[in-house]
Amino acid sequence: MIYKKVVNIKIFLIFIFLLFTACATYTTKYAEEKPIIEKNSNHKSTHSKFYLVGNLGYDRDNAQKTLSAMQAYFDSTATTKDYLLVLGDNLYPGGMPSKDEGNRTAKEDQLKQQLNFLKGFKGKMIVIPGDRDWRKTGVKGVKREEKFVKKFLDDKKAFLPKDGCPLKSYDIDDDVHLLIVDSQWYIANWDKNPTINDECEIKTRDKFLTELQNELKKNKDKTIILAMHHPVYSNGPYGGKYSLRSHLFPLGKKIPLPILGTFITEIKSQGGISSQDILNKRYNDFMDRLSVMVRDTEKVIIVSAHENSLQYIVDNGLHQIIAGSGATATATTLGKTGKFAHSGIGFSVVDIQKNGGSQVSFYGTKERVVTPLYTAPIYDRFKPLDTTLFSKKFPAFKKASVYQKEEVIRSKAFRFIWGDHYRYIYGTKLKVPVVTLDTLMGGLTVDRSGGGQQTRSLRLLDTLGRRYSLRAVRKSATQFLQKGAFVNTYLDDNFDDTFTEELLADFYTASHPYATFIVGPLAEAIGVYHTNPTLYYIPKHPRLENYNESYGDELYVLEERPGKEFIDVPSFGEPDDIESTDDMLNKLRKDEKYQMDQSAYIRARLFDMLIGDWDRHTDQWRWARFDSNGKRVYRPIPRDRDQAFCNYDGALTNFVKLILPQTRKFEVYDEELTNVRWINESGIKLDRALVSEASETQWIAEANYIKSNLTDRKIDEAFNYFPEEIQDSIAQRIKKNLKLRRNQLTKIASKYHDYLARHVVITGTDKDDYFEIIRKDKMTEIKVSRIIKGEVKKQFFSKEIKTSLTNEIWIYGLDDDDQFVVKGKGRKPIKIRIIGGQNNDVYTIENGRKIKVYDHKTKPNTIKKKSGAYVQLSDNYNQNLYDPGKYIDYTNTITPLVGFNPDDGLNINVTDTYTKSGFYKEPFHNKHTLKAAYYLATNGYDLSYQGEFTNMIGNWNLLINGLYTSENFAQNFFGFGNTTENPDDDLGFDYNRTKTGIISFAIGVKKMGYYGAEVEMKTGFESVEVENSADRFITAASGLGTSDPEFFDRKKFTFIDVSYNYGSYDNLVNPSKGMGFALNTGVKMNVENTSNTFVYINPKIEFFNALTRSRKLVLKNEILGGVIIGDGFEFYQAPHLGGNNGLRGYRTERFTGDRALAFTNDLRYSFGKFKTGLLPLQLGIFGGYDIGRVWFDNEDSEIWHDNYGGGFWINAVDAIAGQAGLFYSDDGFRFSFGFGFNL
Repeated sequence: MIYKKVVNIKIFLIFIFLLFTACATYTTKYAEEKPIIEKNSNHKSTHSKFYLVGNLGYDRDNAQKTLSAMQAYFDSTATTKDYLLVLGDNLYPGGMPSKDEGNRTAKEDQLKQQLNFLKGFKGKMIVIPGDRDWRKTGVKGVKREEKFVKKFLDDKKAFLPKDGCPLKSYDIDDDVHLLIVDSQWYIANWDKNPTINDECEIKTRDKFLTELQNELKKNKDKTIILAMHHPVYSNGPYGGKYSLRSHLFPLGKKIPLPILGTFITEIKSQGGISSQDILNKRYNDFMDRLSVMVRDTEKVIIVSAHENSLQYIVDNGLHQIIAGSGATATATTLGKTGKFAHSGIGFSVVDIQKNGGSQVSFYGTKERVVTPLYTAPIYDRFKPLDTTLFSKKFPAFKKASVYQKEEVIRSKAFRFIWGDHYRYIYGTKLKVPVVTLDTLMGGLTVDRSGGGQQTRSLRLLDTLGRRYSLRAVRKSATQFLQKGAFVNTYLDDNFDDTFTEELLADFYTASHPYATFIVGPLAEAIGVYHTNPTLYYIPKHPRLENYNESYGDELYVLEERPGKEFIDVPSFGEPDDIESTDDMLNKLRKDEKYQMDQSAYIRARLFDMLIGDWDRHTDQWRWARFDSNGKRVYRPIPRDRDQAFCNYDGALTNFVKLILPQTRKFEVYDEELTNVRWINESGIKLDRALVSEASETQWIAEANYIKSNLTDRKIDEAFNYFPEEIQDSIAQRIKKNLKLRRNQLTKIASKYHDYLARHVVITGTDKDDYFEIIRKDKMTEIKVSRIIKGEVKKQFFSKEIKTSLTNEIWIYGLDDDDQFVVKGKGRKPIKIRIIGGQNNDVYTIENGRKIKVYDHKTKPNTIKKKSGAYVQLSDNYNQNLYDPGKYIDYTNTITPLVGFNPDDGLNINVTDTYTKSGFYKEPFHNKHTLKAAYYLATNGYDLSYQGEFTNMIGNWNLLINGLYTSENFAQNFFGFGNTTENPDDDLGFDYNRTKTGIISFAIGVKKMGYYGAEVEMKTGFESVEVENSADRFITAASGLGTSDPEFFDRKKFTFIDVSYNYGSYDNLVNPSKGMGFALNTGVKMNVENTSNTFVYINPKIEFFNALTRSRKLVLKNEILGGVIIGDGFEFYQAPHLGGNNGLRGYRTERFTGDRALAFTNDLRYSFGKFKTGLLPLQLGIFGGYDIGRVWFDNEDSEIWHDNYGGGFWINAVDAIAGQAGLFYSDDGFRFSFGFGFNL
């Protein structure tokens, strides 16, 4: 051990230097040595141009200069087919106030100045809101600004998206599509905007992401301009890049704060502490999802503002343009993937060319002069495939199989583990018709490519404009992994040609590839609507054009896409219209004249259960609408029957179903339907929304109808639609099981009705409704009627609900002024939640037992009588929202972790997390986490439990914690002070191990901040007993047992504990940027000796900084410490250093004192991802240096202990991670590793 003061200063200066090397500057930067400054595009070759500018609200004088320059530029270059996108932050510092507020006129003038310059633009101008347009005034301010802009420009589409909604899809033509996103809508705290989404069809972030993905998929064959205020990537301040001046003047221009300024700037740079920073958790989560979607689409150009600079970034196929600030400027750098960065005022132009290519140009506007700065190509021109190489003549028939023979030949051991599935059928060659698109159905053309999580498909159009789906029988394994398992991580081709892809392709053979062809005839027999699929072999041929690269030379299923073009098709019922699920649900809540044919829906759902089709999510349906006598009645059209008659057999599948209940939907189709819950997991959301009024009698009646009409003869006829080559013993087995399951259908119907009845959801309409709730003995009757002109008139819902079946009822009033009346004093009432929704709702509750009422706090409500009911008025958005996807459900996840260190030896950890989702949907209703760890070196173990119950006290969650350790559970103790000795070379590791049995319990509350912070406050009890072990330091040399005769007695403590945690990282598994901060403090008291009371404070902060443009070299710095105030603490309660706590080269708890401080520093290098036979991996190495010390009483020591070492880490698609390290200190070498799952 040596004196370290000089070394410490050097290390600190190196640390500061490394930080400064990543500073942003105000110079213009180019990635290329010879950048193209200006490249004039040929107007004849230009399809359309998009002129881009943003942040015009910051400085009116500068904005005026920029707009003046732009106006002159527009006059000479723009045409009527061009677009001008104003990308947000149009007002500063906040949004549009109401008309009666004093600063309204100034805000209007600010907008008028901008719009007066821009309204002369020859093409189409669109204004988009930014975060400043939301600030202070929220969504109301955005709507006010929208109204003003539209009126001033006399253009109803001048401000988009409208009504404070998140998304507008703007179809420009067949080649170009514009998607406009209000990104602040996603980032904003909705609880502070109670009127948000009132006028929007999209009411949740999940739904928005789904719709955005659908729009990207729908237009993936076009060039897509995705316009939004916030960028996905940035190399400016919002991206964590600050100038050197920011390090010296972090709080303003007047007060220099060297060194401290760097620390403050680090927090701003890496912490994501503002919701407007890219590293902020909600911002980062949004952009992670968005970036995966964009990379999965071929030609997307993201255009944004937010930063006060001009930037062009290309990151792994994602093109990000930061269009420029029209009013002020901030520093930038190029970063890892930047192509261009300019810290000045200006605008940019995206040129879409007729040949499909595109380019971006950036312009400065200093002193009203437009100066070209940089031009770069974005996407290359469209290169048509040479289709002359493809044949035009084909045989009428061809023998083909889904898989090649070698893909389905498996050993006995493999089949035992993974199952037989329908592997044999996938390798069986069928004789099928060969067709080409130019002759099929009178001639078809490709509209676009499609596909869901597994399927690869093309959308086709016939000469009459009718739409068809051409779906490949062979599914895509990597497509499933990307869209189903790794939605936040872009996989690129990482899984191609791996064992995982091969295994997943084999897993797909559990679904019958040709089941869809017999489902239609079966459905026809019982009056369930259906599509009409046909099997073809489609070769690569000229009509497929460029789609020949991914499609052709395989088996395909062709079927109609149910839509209004097919209202004359008998198998769709020949309705008046055909609508999507979203349209149908929106209309059901709009007016009571829209109704669901509950009998038709129940019959369709029982048919699902009969054929074992578990994949019945909302997009698997279309809805035939029949108009008659003023009513609009919907009947279901099921589609996509890929999962009928599945055979998920195999020993491993059965084992997984035991430990992961959510996989139990993967059943072996047989005569029994053993569990109605799991097969209906995806369908139950719609069931609760559509048939809550249905009785058990209705379910049984429909089951009997199916039994009577789906006769053995009808089943036999339907199975003749199987291809001749597979009408074998497998088909006979399926047929036999189908008949046997049909015979049990009334039993299945009764069981599912009872399961569905456990939780009942009832909704009104978006008009004035009257809810009458009558509580009878062991039963609740609910009636819902319309209020028309102040009188209760049309009753449109009535149901009696039995206490013996139902645990909970949710009643949603939805919009407008509703009245809720609760009557009756019956015994054993059911728990009821009443959610009033928007506008002034009136509550008259005569019996409040087991009644909870939820409504808005900042909106008018009238509670005439509550009679003991629990009433919670809150602007909690999710609590007040009706979301059909919200229901009571349970999941369980088990994750293992294996590790090693010299103190514990090999340690095995298992975490079991049981989560209940329910009324408080986000992030869960309650969660129970049980952890168990066993340590082989000591034969000790510990068990811990944490229960968390959402929103139990306002917005605070209830916490219950418990811990138990065995008597062999060991902690180390080497004595108090900074100069203690380690005698393990002579006396072994056990000498300093102290067997400590702990029992603790705590109860408290937890609040999760909207942008990533967490606060916990707990009080509890702790009991600790130290074993009086012979020949160990604790008894032989510590002096603790001799100075205190009761030292080895079990001690009891009570405590109050408060902790704050915040973390923000660009990647949780392998960060290259980010910050974490934790503070734990509290007071603890010995209940048998209250004078032994002390206060503890334990802070920790860490930073991750990328040091190179590639972000492969990363500096991690961590500072941690601990302080105890008071003398009445035990050694196991004192601050300590060692192991993973500050000094990795020393044993755990190596140094103990009343104060501790340590600095840990790692230089990490990440290698590129590479494929293995199983999973794609990323490998990294690190070198580390730690330094720290403790203080105790009046000990005179100036020693700082240090260690150095290194190791490696591995990461498999952010789901599996491991790390190993070897460190050296004055005590010798210390090796440790850990490996586990990140689920």
